[in-house]
Amino acid sequence: MERRFTALRIIGTVLKILAWIVLLFGILGAIASLVVGFGLSGQEGLLGLDLAGPLGAIAMFIAILIVAIFNFLALYAAGEAIYVFLSIEENTRRTAYILQQQYVSYQPGYPSPAPPPPYDEE
Repeated sequence: MERRFTALRIIGTVLKILAWIVLLFGILGAIASLVVGFGLSGQEGLLGLDLAGPLGAIAMFIAILIVAIFNFLALYAAGEAIYVFLSIEENTRRTAYILQQQYVSYQPGYPSPAPPPPYDEE
């Protein structure tokens, strides 16, 4: 059977690839925030609060990592959901085709027409 819905397959694949890219950049961003946070320790931030110390760096690392993981899971699940719907459609179509073939094979054939009466020459 032919594969249908090519655009949906492409969208599902793009979402799954995008999910991995988001996770990669999220991890890199979290590591960068950790490095920058430790590098800026001792400087006062907004309203005179010391947010750039080790505690702030660790908090930002964890927050960015959690957001990146959540976004990864959301995008990957959306891509997989598209593939699940496509699989359901393919299985439904295949099942309908098989049931149709079984139905046709159980139907009695058309009765053959009665042979014409023999021709008598009298």
